[in-house]
Amino acid sequence: MMTKNHAWRMVGKKHVVAAFASFWLVLASLPAAAQISDTRALTQRGVSAQATAENGVVAQERAFAAGRRAAWDRIQGMVNAPRRPTDAELDRMVRSIVIEQETTGPQRYAGRLTIQFDAEAVQSFAESGEVRAATRPSRTASEAQGNVTPPTPVLTSLEAVARYGSLNEWLEIRRRLIAAGAKLDVTAITTDRAHLNLGLRVPVGLAPETFGQHGLQLAPGTGTRNDQWRLGLAGRS
Repeated sequence: MMTKNHAWRMVGKKHVVAAFASFWLVLASLPAAAQISDTRALTQRGVSAQATAENGVVAQERAFAAGRRAAWDRIQGMVNAPRRPTDAELDRMVRSIVIEQETTGPQRYAGRLTIQFDAEAVQSFAESGEVRAATRPSRTASEAQGNVTPPTPVLTSLEAVARYGSLNEWLEIRRRLIAAGAKLDVTAITTDRAHLNLGLRVPVGLAPETFGQHGLQLAPGTGTRNDQWRLGLAGRS
């Protein structure tokens, strides 16, 4: 028969066991958080990226998306995220892309990349399944650094046609749009122009001035369905 003192000792042991279990559960979560903030682990080198498409610009976009996904697959074991991120979320979690080697063609892109994820953006996705904007926009080694507008709600949107003369010029337009805080959705793209749906964090009337501060020129088009606004690098004829 169990005595009263014996019963109290058993209850005490249960509390001790529960306390130790809670302690180890908390302790087990600490290395994951530390690893996520480790920039060495978040920088993946030698990532293969290749794709084919109807033109070289689209092929490069698809190859970069494939590269971001391949880099994420390398680190997903340490992130312990609630779900797999979408391509758009991956793009926002990438801090920089450095092209180690590339081969381009009229309908093909193949390269080897170094992809660095933003620690804070990855941490927020691991904790809540949502991505805060990376501290710097996704960029390549040949692109100048830019400041990212602090994330604020998207107020409205507009459709614009971006015109460019080369792949590098398109990448620069894309970088500056992200730096200006625009939410970028490419609806169609060719070798010399891209149809964009831009989510704005300022009223439409202030968009030309906001984009102008980032070296972009936004001007009204003809007003037809596919030519409402025209976008390009400032100073380009």
